[in-house]
Amino acid sequence: MTTPPYDPASICSLNPRRPDTENEDPRKGGIAVTQPRRASTDDIPELVRLRAVALDSLGVDPGPPQSPWRHIARTWFEQRITGHQDWCCLVIGGAPGEPLLASGIAWVTYHLPGPQWPDGRRGYIDGMVTDIAARGRGYARTILGGLVARLEESGIQYIQLHASRDGVPVYKSAGFTDARYRAMDLITPYPPRQ
Repeated sequence: MTTPPYDPASICSLNPRRPDTENEDPRKGGIAVTQPRRASTDDIPELVRLRAVALDSLGVDPGPPQSPWRHIARTWFEQRITGHQDWCCLVIGGAPGEPLLASGIAWVTYHLPGPQWPDGRRGYIDGMVTDIAARGRGYARTILGGLVARLEESGIQYIQLHASRDGVPVYKSAGFTDARYRAMDLITPYPPRQ
């Protein structure tokens, strides 16, 4: 088995061919492009807001808008949007800086090489969230398809994710299956900041 040559170009700079379509945006009363676009730094406030929507949907209280994690999240998104070649965030909604309907993130993870994946690279999908008022319109499926296409075009054939109960049907419809190996977590106590 041969592995496609590793292209160090950003996975987000790859542009799989997909036609642009438009639908009504239920939050703004305007038009939203339903094909995903790359997130920009102007989208960071909305990405943090959507992260809070995701946490709330998972039963985690995101806390008030001034919560410390939100400031950390803004910095986290800025560092990745401006400087990580192996990371890509796609969004659906208005133009940069306008309200978003959905978002999703893919990045490359690095593992030991083996016969099936000689370079050891895998893709990981995370941060899939659709705003509550926009659910059921296929935005998550569209973003997921765009992320998977970008990972595949960069030569990655092994893509992993962790699914919420609500996300399982979306991922299964895209071809994801239950993991071969059982996932396990270790969460250690976080020491208080001094």
